[in-house]
Amino acid sequence: MKQNVSFRFGGPLTKALKIIIIADIAIYLIQILLPFFSGFNIDYIFGISKTGIESGFYWQFFTYSFLHGSPLHLLLNMFALWIFAGELENFWGTKRFVTYYLLTATGAGFFIHLMNFFSPYMDPNTVTIGASGAVFGILLAFGMIWPNREVLLYFIIPIKMKYFVLIFGLIEFFGTIQSFSITAGNISHIGHLGGIITGIAIIAAYRFRLPKDFFNKRKSKQKLKIITSQNKAKDTIDRLLDKIAREGMSSLTSDERKELEWARKNYYPDPNEKFH
Repeated sequence: MKQNVSFRFGGPLTKALKIIIIADIAIYLIQILLPFFSGFNIDYIFGISKTGIESGFYWQFFTYSFLHGSPLHLLLNMFALWIFAGELENFWGTKRFVTYYLLTATGAGFFIHLMNFFSPYMDPNTVTIGASGAVFGILLAFGMIWPNREVLLYFIIPIKMKYFVLIFGLIEFFGTIQSFSITAGNISHIGHLGGIITGIAIIAAYRFRLPKDFFNKRKSKQKLKIITSQNKAKDTIDRLLDKIAREGMSSLTSDERKELEWARKNYYPDPNEKFH
């Protein structure tokens, strides 16, 4: 028996995702052009560093995530968002998606500052920039909601999202440990890991069940109200139809006729239910 397997390259370009991508590209152009025309580098003002935070530049916990260090750095982060973020926004809704994105970016910023503060080999003037913390938070949520969805690792190896997230989580964990040594590279593993940890904390804090109720409590309550209303309408119809069968349509009072009309409008029978 053949299985129909479909492949999709990229994801939907949703409302908030478009704004994030356009903003990141625009800010990167400013990063390039402003030093050329004025000699002013915004990285030191808006990128996160130990010196900056200790100087009271607390906005750096958030703004660093909209800056990038190279065209490739920007391309990789925007590509990852294009693949994973749009589907999450469709699933959660724009407001919840944006909230989650900004919180994971900011949470990753706090972890970066912790590394800057405690690592003995970290230059206090070292600036960290990039949306990777938020991107890893998005990867975590995507893997939790669709754990068995397959992606192509390095565009070659099919792997389920739950293993994809686990592998990269372990890479960032051991990369963070190495960052405390003198051989640490220029990749902010703690920022990536911080995005994952922040995502886990958000999910745990709200005690969301995945995937049905994840960031979707309002819709769940609305659905419950509809079901409750349908059940009440069905009981009303059954009760009044029994009376009609026994005593005839003329036996219904004016209030009962209004009640029956309300029940008829609020009860939508299951298409699989058969009436005899």
